[in-house]
Formats: sequence, C-alpha cells, structure tokens
Amino acid sequence: MLSDGARQLPLRHLSIRVPWHDTDWTGKVCQKPKDNLSCLILGRIRDTRDDDAECALAGRRWTEIPPNQLPACLSERGNFMCPQESTRTLNHPYVERSQAHAHFGPTPYRHPAYSAACIPFNWMLKENAPARTAELELGFAPELEQKATELMGFTTAWLQSKHNQLLMLDTFFSAIQPNQSLCFFYAKRTPLVEDTRRVLVGVGRVTAVANAVEYCYQQPGALQSMIWDRAVQHSIRPAGTEGFLLPYHEVLAYLGSHPEEDPTPYVAFVPDDQFWSFSFTSEHVTNDGAIAALLACDKALQNIASIVPGNWDQARDWIDKRLSELWRMRGPCPGLGSALTAFGIEKGTLLAYELERIMAAHGGDPWPVVDKLLREPRTFQEALRKHVTATTSRKWIALPAERRALLQLLSRFELLPEQATRYYVHEDGSRQELRIDCNDSDLLKNPYELYERDRVAPAAIALGTVDRGVFPDPSLREKYALPAPSRVDDPTDARRVRAFIVQELELAALEGHTLQTRSQVVRRVRAQQVQPELPLDEDMMNVLETDLAPSVTIVRLADGTSAYQLKEQREFGEVIRNAVQRRVRGRRHEAQIDWRERLDRELTGPVGDETEESARQEKTAALQELFASRLSVLAGAAGTGKTTVVRVLCKAPEVQAGGVLVLAPTGKARVKINIPGAQTIAQFLLDKDRYYGPTGTYRLSTAPKVDIARTVIIDECSMLTEAMLAAVLDALDRVDRLVLVGDPRQLPPIGAGRPFLDIVRALTPENAHALFPLVVPGLAELTVVRRQQATGTAETDRFLDLELAKWFSGRPLEPGDDEVWSQVTDADLSPRLRLVRWDNSDELQEKLLQVLVEELRLQDATDAAAFEQTLGGAPYAGRNYFWPTTGSREGAATRAEAWQILSPVRNLPHGVDALNRTIQTRFRGQTARDAHLLNAQRRIPKPIGPQGILYGDKVINLVNHRHRDVYPKQDALAYVANGEVGIVVGQFKGRNWPFRDPPWKLQVEFASQLGFSYGFGGKDFGEEGDPPLELAYALTIHKAQGSEFGLTIVVLPNPCRLLSRELLYTALTRQHDRLVILHQGDFHELRAFSDDYHSDAAARLTNLLHAPNLVRLPSREQATGKAQGPTERFLEQELIHSTLRGEPVRSKSEVIIANMLHARNIEYRYEQPLLGKSGAPRYPDFTIADDETGAVFYWEHLGKLREPTYRRKWERKLQWYASLGILPAAQGGGPNGTLLTSQDDERGGIDCAEIERLIELIQNG
Repeated sequence: MLSDGARQLPLRHLSIRVPWHDTDWTGKVCQKPKDNLSCLILGRIRDTRDDDAECALAGRRWTEIPPNQLPACLSERGNFMCPQESTRTLNHPYVERSQAHAHFGPTPYRHPAYSAACIPFNWMLKENAPARTAELELGFAPELEQKATELMGFTTAWLQSKHNQLLMLDTFFSAIQPNQSLCFFYAKRTPLVEDTRRVLVGVGRVTAVANAVEYCYQQPGALQSMIWDRAVQHSIRPAGTEGFLLPYHEVLAYLGSHPEEDPTPYVAFVPDDQFWSFSFTSEHVTNDGAIAALLACDKALQNIASIVPGNWDQARDWIDKRLSELWRMRGPCPGLGSALTAFGIEKGTLLAYELERIMAAHGGDPWPVVDKLLREPRTFQEALRKHVTATTSRKWIALPAERRALLQLLSRFELLPEQATRYYVHEDGSRQELRIDCNDSDLLKNPYELYERDRVAPAAIALGTVDRGVFPDPSLREKYALPAPSRVDDPTDARRVRAFIVQELELAALEGHTLQTRSQVVRRVRAQQVQPELPLDEDMMNVLETDLAPSVTIVRLADGTSAYQLKEQREFGEVIRNAVQRRVRGRRHEAQIDWRERLDRELTGPVGDETEESARQEKTAALQELFASRLSVLAGAAGTGKTTVVRVLCKAPEVQAGGVLVLAPTGKARVKINIPGAQTIAQFLLDKDRYYGPTGTYRLSTAPKVDIARTVIIDECSMLTEAMLAAVLDALDRVDRLVLVGDPRQLPPIGAGRPFLDIVRALTPENAHALFPLVVPGLAELTVVRRQQATGTAETDRFLDLELAKWFSGRPLEPGDDEVWSQVTDADLSPRLRLVRWDNSDELQEKLLQVLVEELRLQDATDAAAFEQTLGGAPYAGRNYFWPTTGSREGAATRAEAWQILSPVRNLPHGVDALNRTIQTRFRGQTARDAHLLNAQRRIPKPIGPQGILYGDKVINLVNHRHRDVYPKQDALAYVANGEVGIVVGQFKGRNWPFRDPPWKLQVEFASQLGFSYGFGGKDFGEEGDPPLELAYALTIHKAQGSEFGLTIVVLPNPCRLLSRELLYTALTRQHDRLVILHQGDFHELRAFSDDYHSDAAARLTNLLHAPNLVRLPSREQATGKAQGPTERFLEQELIHSTLRGEPVRSKSEVIIANMLHARNIEYRYEQPLLGKSGAPRYPDFTIADDETGAVFYWEHLGKLREPTYRRKWERKLQWYASLGILPAAQGGGPNGTLLTSQDDERGGIDCAEIERLIELIQNG
C-alpha cells in the first residue's frame, strides 16, 4: 500500500549498481583486495576500505567474519549473489554529529538470499523534489524539510523527513513489479577496460520487493526517518535458467594470456543513451532501455562464446524470450509523454503515465485516445481532462496534418522531452545553437535524420533509439506500421544504411580515423548485430552509394579503393588543405635581419663547443624560414630549443608590428611557451562560434572571421585534431605568417586525424636525413639537443634519457645509437636516467615508495611532512600549509610540476587511480583525518569528489570551461583549460575565518595561473557525471602530453595493450632534469615497440594532404615466422618502412639493402641481438650467417658520420666489434665475423652498386 501522497507508476525495470569483485558476488572478501581498484570508484568503499584488514581476510566468506570486520562493499550490494539470508545492523549516518538524531538506535536490516539493497539516490535529492512533485503531482511537504533543517542545525542535500522520504521511495518502487520487472546489475568501473562507460554485469527478474523499514528509536524524538534501502530479490542463480551473469572473470583470465586482444567485444556496455537510467545506484529503466541493454548483453555473450566455454545459448534464449515480452510492454509509442510535452502540454509525461495505465488493459495505438481527449476533453475522467486546456484543444484541432504526423512520429521513439521539443518546435533555442536546419518534411521522409542531425547535441538522440522506433518487434511493426513517407520496410533501406554508416564513421573518428574504406565500414556495420540484421556487402554498397550524400562523402584511396568520410570531416580537411597549399605557394616575406645576432643576444652565454655552434646554426636558419614563410612548421624533439626560437621570433620588431597571437591546445602548453597573451585554442574560439562548450567540440562557422594578428603561432601541434586546426584557420583573417610548432613524433591527438604529422610529412624532402640544418621551404626541424647538461663528464652520460627516447621517435637510427641498450641496466645509469624493475603489483608498490623516498629525499616512506614540502607545503608549528601565491610570496602551486608519476593506464594496480590512492593514503593520512573532524573542529574542506580530494592535494583540471568562482577577480582569466595542474590551497579556516560554517569547497591554484585560486564545491562534482578535477600525483601519459616536469617517474607495465611507439616516446620526453623508469620485467623487451608496427600514428587512416596508401604489416614475430605474437596491422605506407618480406625496418636505405639481399636469396636477420663481453646486447642492422661455411657477416649502414657525436659513437662501436673478434672486411674480417658497412652519400642517396659488391662478397664467403 502506498504512503500518503505517493503515486502508483506504470511498470518499469530496475538498475542496480554493484561494486566490482575479483571472484564473484556471493559474499566473500576479494582474493586480492589491494588489486581491486575498480570498486574504489564508489565513495562509501573508497572512504572506508581498510586494505590491510581485508588482505588479512582475503577469500573468506562474510559469514565467517565478525560484523565489525566485514568489508566495505557490504553497504554497496557486494553480496547480491549470496545464497544465504543475513542481517546487518544499520546506524543513521548523522547519529554521531546531529543532536536531532541522538534518539535513533541501531536498526536490524534483513538481507534475503539473492537480493540487493537498492537506493534510488536521485529521488532522495532535496533539489529534485519540487520538479518531481510538479511532474507527478506528489504530496511532497517542503515545510517538513525546513523543520528538519532547523532541528539538525545544518543543511544537507538529502530529504530528511519521514513523510517525504517514504513518499519518494514508495513512488519509485511502485513501478517495480515482482515477476514482471527485470533487474539490471551494473558496475561503474571494472578492470576489463579503460572505458568509463557503465558495464552490465547480469540480468534477472525481480522476484520480490521488501517493505519499507523505519529506523528504531531509543526514545521519542521530533525527527523520524526511513532506511532508504529496499531489499529487492532477483531470479539469477548459478544454473542460469532465470537470468545470467556475464562471465567477466573468465574473460579476464583469457585476456591475461592474450594481452594484445581488444577486450571491448566481450563487454556489455550500458547503451550511451541510457546513462541516466544506470546512475544514482538504482533507477528506473524503461522498456525501450531494457531492450537496448539486453541487446548489448546478447552481443557480448555471442562474442564471449568464442573464448569462454559455457552454455551461453541458454542465456541468449532467455534474453530472446524477455525481448519478446518487452516489445509487447513497450508498445508502438514509448515517446508519447515527450511528444505531448513538445506539443505544449505542461505535464505531458504524467498524462502519458495515465494513458499508459488505460492502454495496459487494452493495448494498441494511443493516438486515437489522445485525439479524442484533445478534441473532447470533457468526455474523459478528471485525471486526464485536467491536462487539456481550451486553447490546447483548439490548437490540436487546427493543427496541420504534417505537424500532427511529425508529433506522432516523434512519439514512436523514446525521446527526452527536450529532444522531442528540439525537433517539433521550430523556435526552440537549441535548434539554432546546434545549427539544426531541417523542416518537418525532412524528418517525415527520413526518421533516421533525427539521429544524424542530433549528433552534435549534448544529450544526443541515439541511433538505437530511432532504429527501435522504425523497426520494433515484427508483431508491433505489422500491427502499428509507420505511415508513408516515414515507413521503412526493407532493413537495407538506404536511409537506415546511411545512418549506420554515419555511426560507424563517428566511432572510427573517436579512434583517430577521418575516413574508413568501404570494406571496413561494411565489416563494422555487419558486426553490429542489430535487429533486424543489416547484411551489408560490397555488392549492396555498389547500389546504395549514391544515397549516402550529403551526410557521407565517397573518397578514394591511392589504389582507387572506395572509402567513406563524414561530411564534416571532409569540410575540416578542405579548410586545412586549402590553407596549407595556398600558403606554401604564397609570396614570401623579405627582410634583411641578422637572426644570429638576435639569437645570441637571447641565449647570452658563449657558444662553448662545436655542438652548441651547430645548435645555433640550425636555430638561425629556422628563424629565417619562420619569418619568410606564410606557413611554416617548427619541429623538434624535447630539448632542441623550439621555445627559444619562438621567443626570438616574437620579440622581433618586424613581427611585433603586426601583432602576435599565440595559441596552444592545453593550459599548460599555453604557459610553457611563456609569451604574454597566449591562449588555449578552446578559449580563443569560444566567442567566435567555433567551439561548443557543452560538448567540447570544434566546428566551422559562418560567423565573421577575426583580424587579430599578422603572426599566429600554435604550439604543441601534435595534439591538434583536424577539427581543432580547421576551426582556428576558419576563425582567422589577414594572417601573414602561420607558425605550427611541435614534435610530430609524440602521441597523435585524442580525436580524428594527425594534421601536424601530415603537414610535416608533406613539407619534408626525401633526403631530409642528410640535411643540416634541416630547413627547407615551410619546414625547420631542430635536431641538436641542448637541454641543461647533466653533471656527468663522459659523453655517454649526457642525455642518456633522450638517447633512449630517440629509439621510439620513428627517426632513422645510426649504428652507434644502439649503444644506449648496452648501458641500460637496473641501476642509476646517469644523472638523468634510472631504471627500476618490478614484476608484480605488490613489488611495484614497494619499489615506487622506495623511488619516491630516494628521489624526493624523504627520510622514509612515512615522512609525510617532507613529502608535502616537495609539493609546496610550507612548514609552520608542526604542520604544512599550502599557501596561495600572493604578491612576492611564492605559493605551493609553483612546485606543482616539480615531479610527476606517469602510467599508460587508469585501471589495474599499475594505473594512475591505484598510484594516486597509494600516495594519498600513504602521505596525506593526517590531512584526511583532519578533513573528517566534526564541523566545529574542522579547518579544511571535507574530502570532495570520487577520489576524496583534500586540502594540499595535487590535482588536474579535466574540462575546458569558464569558471567564475575565482579570486582575485581582477585580471583573472576566469577560465580553466583541460590539463592544467595545480595544488589545493584552500579553503583553510584560520584566525580570521569570516564564515559561520566550516570550509566547504576546494580552492585550487594552477601552476599555469599563479596568483589566482579557483573554487570547486561539491555541486561542481555532482553525483554521477565526470568530475572537473582528479588527483594528479600520477597522470596518464596522454594527459601529460604538452607538459614538462623536473623529475618524471614512468611506470611501464608489460604486457600492456595501450603501449605504442609514440606513447613511449612521449613518456620518455616529459622530464627536464631526470627520468626514472619503473618497468615490469626485462626492460629490453620494450625495444620491440620501437618499430613501425607499433606506431599509432601510422595506423590512423586520413586523407588530409594525399590519398591514403595502406599496406599490411605483420608484427616482427610473424615476419620472422614465429607462430606467437600480435596480429597484422594496416598502416600508412608513407609513414613506415617495410621490406618485401613484410618486416618493419627503420629507413629507406635499410629497405633497399634488405630487398636486395632478399632478391639474391640471402637469408638475413634484422637487428638480431649480439651480446658483448659484459652480456649487454647491441643490434647490428643485418646479420647473415652461412651454416655451411660457418661465415658470419654483420652489416651496418652509416649515415651522419660528418656529425661529431655520431662519428664518435660509431668509433666506439667499431672498437666494440673488434673486442668480439669482428673486424671490417677491408681488414680481411675477424675470427668471429666480418663487418660490412655501407653509407649514404651527402645528398642522402645510396650507392646500389656498392651494395651489390658487398652482396657478392657475402656470396663468395
């Protein structure tokens, strides 16, 4: 029976959030509690889990453990598969802090077997109550909440009065009908994927919903309250006859032995459009949402069946039966309420609920009833007619047929009210904001345009939502067919095919591609396993290609293969392509400027040595080209002086006269370039209609271009997507000089394209490796590293870290460059580089703490005070204070980038979440205890956000956004960019604290905005959305791109599916002073990632400046005939070097040599390790061993011997060969082998006749 003021809702299904468990959910402690980081995403577990205590109880059943030692996941439904009933004692969370709750006593709460204690937190938020009350006409009593607040003496976000709590809970659970409603168990995070989407864990039927339980009271009191948990029993059992669990633990075991395999096909993700139905712990799931979720489970189970033995057909049969039921319950018009709201009925959702109850008895199309209600409201009961005003009735009667048809069409799809309004109300503001330009006729002719046009919206209409409306279950489709012209009978109708192709191209863009071949698209669409099936093939696309316009453009690969590209991607490419081609051909700027003199003045110090002279020569040549060219690229690795060159250019009066605009993709990159007035790209474009803040997307616009500066410089260009660069170019007018700065060897951008690399490649001549300085029209590449010198005196000590990074740069390597691999051992190798090995997660934790102690000069791993001081903490009276920067006093944020931990992944024990938690719990424990003090004693904010951020923590901002809560306001940007790192410097309650309440928000000073503190309160973090801040003691390597730190500690797991050549290069070039690598296993195994096969950039399919030319490249293991190893990849031929045998090599010269050896049937090994006397390996280019004669030849191809550094390296390697008894052929060879050498000429060419002569020498023995 419902409580007073509650409402009976139509049947809905239930989502139930559960924590990840490393074995099962039957009521046991995890086998490896410390390794389970996924469950820490849930605040109640994060705040209360005791790792050491749980490790002591690992694997034990909860029934064997005293109640006061039960694990933290007990309160988060971690035992929903427990076969035994249990009882736990609940205490009200405010009983110790609120006198108004002092009379509340311990209350027993019963957990039936196979049940979950469900809480609909979103329904219990006080701020949501008025809107929900109005929408559902509930008996909510706001005065009771005011009274409760007065009794407690403090405010809270949650409903506190018994009446209002019971009202909301009863209304919510009234929709959950035993033996009819389904229950969907989901996890917010799992170790399966890095993806932040929710993951479906299992599905069953709801078998029972327990009655509400009120707290026990030790004595009468003015305030009463309900326990919010409702025990919901379910039908899932180990036998799997009435529901199922997805076998994720078995999938993890499989992936452990197949680390290269993508796990996503084996994961059932909550559909994107159902995010809010799977939030706030428990929420209603509509019939349409339940269908989408079950289809996701079915798809995952089909894939899982290929790797995990089991009776998965039984689970899929159960899904099929439930789908049939759901389609019947769903009916033909699941979006009726939203359509009525769009029409103008104030409470359209409530009216739809009432109509749903009527239709449940009879079924069928609701529109005849709606039509009659709107025409003759007086003939209906009060509950229905009160929603129809006289004007509404007149409006309906006068409505044109096309408008009525559109409203009925919208009701076929489960849309949000704002989505339906967007497409029904032409005057709706979001249409203009999102540039949605369509008329009613367009949508009626092609319902799939609702998806295609809405893709730019913050809460976009999903393709699945539209497809289920157009193609419901066959029984519904036949009985309630869509009328023409909306009707789609053929599953391969061009309108449907185009929409699915658009979706696949969108997904491909998220992977970095700007187009896909036709065969790729066909395979991707076929893999969708939609209902009804979409059996695309090449023959069908020959017929349908002409119908893909305008959303999809047909383009060609270099070999004529057909490919598809989204319209917006084509437009982005055209803007960039036109700008590049026209500027490269444009008139150059002429001036007589002594750039060398200006450079010397900037650098001040003496030249000193030959290397410094070379560095200044190439910088001078670069300045000349950057000034003269209308488009120029300044490329170079870390430490080569790009920032110096840009600074000199910007100081030139000839440049300053026309104005200079400096842009960067991140806040940190903006600051690093150190030029006044620099902005982030998003910040610059925001008021120019080319950056849309709600979705963080870049776009073209017809808004006026801006004439702001004659010279425009964009830094860290490797981070630019095509959309970002195109939007900038589209916004600018009258630019004389466009300078793109960056390192093209770094990670490609997060998003579609690799425009900087494509532009660099287009401007680079074939003989670039032979040029010095490497300056040609439009391109200047700095090659001489002059970062602050290490203190070691030996040449091999200098920049050993960057010598190592060079291996992952994709540049051609000289024979002497492998010297670094003979030096890398687990030791402190030089003042700039240290290697530390670890083999398992426990050892990693131990070694990381050891490294921190030694590198940060702490006394030991408990020295929290010294640790805090490394991040700017100022000691005073026995504690550290994190002061903001004021006037001449430096604040804590000036130390925010003194050191940094990096990892390629978020999850797992070696991911940044685990590393951040380790550091926070180890070194910030006292601060955490201070943050949990009672209000009267608390001097700092409570822990805020999913990670419990504390005063003094190091944090990173995650979203580009305007931020008005900033102090001081004068001269403040009032804008925070993605990637800005800072320190929480407040709030702190000192002697002059002006407020009655204790501190309530974090105040963050970012290293990129010293002197300004930004406020972030609990509301900024919300309950379910992505937080604006995260802990930043450890960052992913992607997030660190564009940043530089004094000391970098890089954690490298192996195996790791995310490792790539560019990722390792980026990780190894973030340090200014010193690099420590914590590597799993043998460090030399990481060398495999230095070849082209592991290039992320080459794997991207783009057509910015030329038609793509794809080649199939096997891994080196496959190329050499080994059975094990990763699968083949398709890569851009212009970005790789591969031989006729299909193996990756490092230069065009090596390709020629390898192919000539192959043509003469000479068996060779490429970069086969050769051990020196110390046991350390080096890697000859080619090793040729003749088993019959016993002769062994080692072939090295030489390049830059004119450069002193390379020449000295080669001389040392010659000595190394001689020490092994390997001598040059000119000396008759040695007892242990003959050394052959070939060499590029001064123009970078290769003498094929000389190669033939050396081959003859080999064949003659």
